[in-house]
Amino acid sequence: MSFRRLAATFGVELRHSFRRPLFFVFTSLILLTSWGLSTGGVQISSGDSSVGGTKAWITSEFAQTQTMTYVTLLYFVFFVAIAAGLTLLRDRETKVDVILQSTPLTAQEYVWGRFLAVMFSGLLLLLWQAATAALFNHVIPNGSAQEIRGPFSWAHYLRPALLIGLPFLIFFGGLCMLIGEKTRSAVLVFLAPIAALLLCGFFLWTWAPSWLDFRVNQLLQVIEPTGYRWLNETHLKVDKGVEIYNTRPVPFDALFWLNRVWLLALGLGSVLLVQRSVARSMRGAEGARARQKAALAAAPPTAPAPWEDAPAKSPIQGLGMASGIPSFFRTVGAVVSVELREVRRSAGLYPFILIILVQVLGNSLLAVGMFDTPVLITPGTSAVALANQLATLVCLLLTFYTVESLEREHATGIASVLYAAPFKTGALLVGKALANSVVGAVVLMACLAASWIAMQIQHTVSFSLGPYVLVWGLLLIPTFFVWTAFITAVYAAVGNRYAAYAVAFVALAYSGYRALSGKLSWAGNWPLWGVLRWSDLGAFERDRGALILNRVMVLGAALLFTALAVRLFRRRGGDAVRTIHRLAPGPLMRSALRLAPFAVVPVCLWATLLFQVSQGPGGGAAKKARKDYWAKNLKTWMDAPLPDIARADVALKVDPKKNLLESRGTFALVNSLDTTLAQVPLTGGIEWKDVSWTMNGHEYKPEDSKRLYVFTPPRPLAKGDSVVIGWKFTGRIPSGISKNGGSIDEFILPSGVVLTGFTPSFLPVIGFMEDVGETKENKTDPRRYPRDYWKGITPAGYGATSWFPARIAVT
Repeated sequence: MSFRRLAATFGVELRHSFRRPLFFVFTSLILLTSWGLSTGGVQISSGDSSVGGTKAWITSEFAQTQTMTYVTLLYFVFFVAIAAGLTLLRDRETKVDVILQSTPLTAQEYVWGRFLAVMFSGLLLLLWQAATAALFNHVIPNGSAQEIRGPFSWAHYLRPALLIGLPFLIFFGGLCMLIGEKTRSAVLVFLAPIAALLLCGFFLWTWAPSWLDFRVNQLLQVIEPTGYRWLNETHLKVDKGVEIYNTRPVPFDALFWLNRVWLLALGLGSVLLVQRSVARSMRGAEGARARQKAALAAAPPTAPAPWEDAPAKSPIQGLGMASGIPSFFRTVGAVVSVELREVRRSAGLYPFILIILVQVLGNSLLAVGMFDTPVLITPGTSAVALANQLATLVCLLLTFYTVESLEREHATGIASVLYAAPFKTGALLVGKALANSVVGAVVLMACLAASWIAMQIQHTVSFSLGPYVLVWGLLLIPTFFVWTAFITAVYAAVGNRYAAYAVAFVALAYSGYRALSGKLSWAGNWPLWGVLRWSDLGAFERDRGALILNRVMVLGAALLFTALAVRLFRRRGGDAVRTIHRLAPGPLMRSALRLAPFAVVPVCLWATLLFQVSQGPGGGAAKKARKDYWAKNLKTWMDAPLPDIARADVALKVDPKKNLLESRGTFALVNSLDTTLAQVPLTGGIEWKDVSWTMNGHEYKPEDSKRLYVFTPPRPLAKGDSVVIGWKFTGRIPSGISKNGGSIDEFILPSGVVLTGFTPSFLPVIGFMEDVGETKENKTDPRRYPRDYWKGITPAGYGATSWFPARIAVT
């Protein structure tokens, strides 16, 4: 081995890594992630700080180790797969391998130089993650996270990077390089990180029922490559106390080291197999075939044997050839036929479908609920339960298949011939999109088959196709359309495989960040993450209007991206002068005007959803009303003495079809305290309309303190005195669409009604409600009680303090 040649190939690959857009995208993502984690978004739960406990530090080695297990699976797995898996494929596509084979460069120098360069760039990203985490935690600390920040130690950041991150990079880098060399298919390389995300994130990390044998659990800890299961099962599941988590290093045991050893062995062994394969290609099997061809060429030519059944010679016109411009649909059909053959030859899709089947069956049949009881599977619940996973995984698959489909002509060298043919660009792009959509359809069919098998095994609920058609067909298909169109438009704009992947990962990461941080709403939730709730009594009644508007908006966005892709897709070579001319104000404005009609539907519906969300119960207006209620009344009415209910009479009219209620009634309130009560506060709901009050049978207008209605009797209530307060109002529950779907505690829907007395939904609540309007930013520490507080009469935590008769009439 020549170290000079090894260093040369190492340097070439390393320089290419630093020029790759994906490298800069991942450095930016790591930077933003470190900044987000510095605010305390990820912590180890230990103890209860609300009763005086110390909070777990995000700067401890335990916290940083836990963070590294997340980051390796969510970020580094994709970077290593693309960088290591495509390094040899790129040389074949650009025909550089032919030149390299004519040099003294050996397969060992070639393969190890490329692999070490990829590992070095990955190590730099690991160190970058450690450095940025230390920077935001200690040098530029977040003021609101002071309580979860401990002393600085480089070991807290470097040990997780070297012991958790680096072995995983070596394992996955070698594995992806082997997949790329053996299959010579970029799509198969990209299936590896998705399979890892599927197996680890949805099975190996979380699946640990109480009945699981301890030895099987240990085996799974050894198999799981990121180290998260080992950390969780060994150190986090049983709370060891915040003092240990904050001050002690992570104690690595034999299971952990066994896990690291097999990762390194498999990763380096994969590189050795790649070296052997490249050596055979450069000097072995292909060389033998070349010598055989040369020997045949040197042999004296022999006259070919006559073919007895040879057809008679005919003019060329008999071949029936014709020329012309094919129609749009004929071009689409031809492109779909070619692309489907490529999809069918993609061998990696079949094991991926097998993984999907195993994962769905495992999660469905082994899922447990309260007290480890098995969860009953129904068509609707299983369709909704799989919707989030399908949206994420199919979008990732479509990213790789779409980009590689658009890159195929350049990689095979036929782009100059194909793009000169007389067909419409839109037909080419639509044909590729339709063919690639078969990938999503195959995954959906595999999940459908797995759900059917799971229900047949449970043999309790009959299988029905309707919920799957509704959830996966009508609701998820628009997501796949818009994502495919977006990826096509991005590739058409940048014209580069790696830049397209970079933009796609940024878009997914940004959407995921907004979803996890609670900032995503109906106006931006194109994948429908976390919004679907199934009920067999009524399908999606809670936010049906918002759901329809969102899906139409997404379909309109798909049409817009398709038009943009057709406009930007380049069938000619790059020309700087023509590009500058197109970017001039006049041509740019004319192009924008041509695309404007396609933007009308998505933009208008996006604005409509924004407005509806802002006016709904989770919007800015409702949040401000709750915050004003909390801020105006906290100091005055917190822990104020309150009367008891002596009698309640309520008449409630409910219209489920209109989400409408009308409430009227009276409370007879009596002072059971040893002190007098000059005023009585009642909390009303923000959805109340046309509110009117009475006191002792007479019309009364109380003081409205931001929905805290304060009644002042003619004379203070002494002990035993009473007052009768009456009300009348109308309201809608829910009052508008939610912010981003999810569950609600109270509702009036055609399929059912749930109302409780814990909130002022259908009757007022006596006193000030501390939790209304309280957020993380304005949350106060809980009250500290004296040691003898338990002596005497302790007021009830919920509900009334004494028995009383109640009459409620519901219409």
